[in-house]
Amino acid sequence: RSRVVLLCPDNDAEARTILMLAEKVGILAIRSAQPHGARLSKEPELFEKIAAAKKQELWIVETPGLAEEEELRQKGMTVRIIDHHTYQDVDRLTDPDTGKTKLSSLEQFMENAEITEDELSAWGFEPKVIRGVGISDALYIQGLRDAGYTPEEIKRVSAFVQKLSMEIDPEYELDMAAAEIDWNARVERGGYTVVVSVADRDVRGSISAISIREGVDTHPLIISCRGGEKITVQNVGPDIIAKLKKNIAGNTYTFGTGRCWGANNKEQKIRVTLEMVFEALGI
Repeated sequence: RSRVVLLCPDNDAEARTILMLAEKVGILAIRSAQPHGARLSKEPELFEKIAAAKKQELWIVETPGLAEEEELRQKGMTVRIIDHHTYQDVDRLTDPDTGKTKLSSLEQFMENAEITEDELSAWGFEPKVIRGVGISDALYIQGLRDAGYTPEEIKRVSAFVQKLSMEIDPEYELDMAAAEIDWNARVERGGYTVVVSVADRDVRGSISAISIREGVDTHPLIISCRGGEKITVQNVGPDIIAKLKKNIAGNTYTFGTGRCWGANNKEQKIRVTLEMVFEALGI
């Protein structure tokens, strides 16, 4: 642990939990201010902080950058990637050695840092809740059900995630209020629930939280936020993901352990539209 410097964004409950645990085990952490979609190339000052840490090993959480990672390796650092997403240019979901799907970033971090349940308990955490944060980030509530969590345990995980989300985003409650309006205007199309947000904010996570509350968190869901700036297709199988990746180019990515797909129009000239998504899905 003393050899390591951790680079991690602080943009959701899973990342915040990783940073909390890093502090507990004494791992030096560099906290990135980037939102979802973080990239090494977007924050050049990170490299000065990495150099100043003077550590032999760097763990990078969900902040890809193939060229930058290689440059760090050329400088003599051991670079370990902690991630479970796919991006337009790289697959961080599949273990290259085994071909298996990776665990959540939180579970990977805990394994790499050799954090035990006894340590978690000693720090005042409920081990099952902490691990549940990672499981739910990767596999949502159904992942917790599949892992044998009881309804009461799922409530405790959800409450912890909500608490951290409110700490990270002071406007979390405003997001939830806006998402309620959008959810009430949802429509059904071709077996998908479609939510087109009218809010000038990214309410995707809040809409997903509502779907959990309403007991439809496994139903296929399409969300368009901020006038189509971000579009996601959630809770679908690998065949649907493959269809979307094949038929829609641009700044796309997958999350939810490969069962969710997204397009970010903020930084690309050719926008992905809802109609393009509907056409690719055949609905």
